[in-house]
Formats: sequence, C-alpha cells, structure tokens
Amino acid sequence: MICTQTLFEELTESKKLMERDFSELANSTDQDVAFVIKKGELLLQDRSVLDTGLTATHKIGSGEPIWFAETLSKRAKLLDFTNIGDTSLYEIRGPEIRQHVDKAGFLSKEIIRYSLARIYKRLDARRNFTFEDALYQERSDVDQVYFNRDETIFSWGDNSDSIYFIIDGQVSLRTVKNKNFVLLGSADSFGESSLITNKPRSLRAVAETDCTLFRMGSDWVLRYLNQEHPIVRLAIHQTLSMLSIRNQIHLIKTNDGVYVTGAKTA
Repeated sequence: MICTQTLFEELTESKKLMERDFSELANSTDQDVAFVIKKGELLLQDRSVLDTGLTATHKIGSGEPIWFAETLSKRAKLLDFTNIGDTSLYEIRGPEIRQHVDKAGFLSKEIIRYSLARIYKRLDARRNFTFEDALYQERSDVDQVYFNRDETIFSWGDNSDSIYFIIDGQVSLRTVKNKNFVLLGSADSFGESSLITNKPRSLRAVAETDCTLFRMGSDWVLRYLNQEHPIVRLAIHQTLSMLSIRNQIHLIKTNDGVYVTGAKTA
C-alpha cells in the first residue's frame, strides 16, 4: 500500500535535502531531526524490551524513514542502529515533519495519532471527535457492517483489504495461540497496519459482543493517502512499522506466538 522507494523518489524530486553520513546519526539523538535512508542498509536494535538476553532486530533499507515517530511525539530516541551496507542518509527537520502532518487529511492524522498512542501505551488517549465526525460524513462511501458475538472478523494470514472503526461493541485481537492481545471498544480502529504495509493479518479479530463497524476498503483508504505529501506518508509508514515491531517484540516476550509470513512490503 505504501511503497517507501516510491515515496523516496517523490521526496527527492520535490525538494533539496541535506545529505548526512551514517556516523552523524549517533550525534543527532538530542536534535529535532529525523532521517530517510538514501542508500545502504541499517539494522535496528531494541535492547529495552526483551529481558531474555536477546536483542530484537529489524533490517531497513533505502527509502525507509528513521525517527519519525520519536520526532512527531517529541520523545527520546532510544533505538540503536548498526550500519550493514555503506549507508548514507537525508536529514529532515522535525518542525517540517510536524507542519506537514498538521496539514494532512483526517484519515492520515488519525492513523498517526492512534499509532503513536499505541506505541507509547497512552491507553487514556482522548477520543478524536474530529475524525469521528469526518468519518460519519463519509458513511455513504464506507460500508457499515455487523458481526455477532464470537464471530471472526478476520483471521491470521488473511489478505489485508480493510480498516475497521468500531461504532458500537467490543473486538478482541488475538494471537496465533488464540490469547487476547488487546480488547478494543467504541471509537477504536484496527486493521490499518497490515493494510497499509501490505502484509497479511498477523492477529485474529473476534467480535466479543454484537458489533457495528465501519469498514474502510483499500481503494477508499488509498484514495485519501495518495493525496498526502510524501513526508506524511513516510510518517504513516514509520509509525505503523514501529507499532508492528513493538507488537512482535511483545508477542515474543510473552511467548504468545508470531504469525510468520514471507510476504514483502513494496
């Protein structure tokens, strides 16, 4: 759904970017900047979550964003990166990223806001009534669907073709061991990460009660996201990617299982 290489090409065509050597990354942790990989590969390492002696790692390459989530939320940059491919970077200033996101459409803003809330476990995050109002105004273009209690909405490995917004009821997201990963309620959304990163479903969604949902199909989502500036789409990509990585680390730590697939993101 979001191709980082295409975004990278759009971004480099649209403006002049300041090139940085990888060695400058470590000295930028206290600066209000983020980066996009110009060339090469990095190994992202997170030592702060697992207590098993293992280090969680994730490889990223050309066109991939770095520190967008931290820069958007103005939080500390705690991840480590190892250069594994003669890497150079482009720098993007924090105020510029936040300015573009502030001007973004209601769907993009909500995906970023909600993803950041989940990444940083802000469970008491306020409902976004602006997004809800905008979504209800679009109700003629999105499907209102109903699920009975205990009915499966989607399962592990399913193709990702929709984002869901809960109008009424509760939905649980379950691991491959069928353990409850998170319980969602009215005004929560789910399914956005696998759709936008073009990966099969890694969790199973089950109606815990009778539910009424808005179903936002991939064509509708793509129509809105394609209107956004490349920086906004990179911000969406990285917040969702970081959320996915955090979820996978949590599943490994709790031994709940991870749905593994060979699918690749464009």
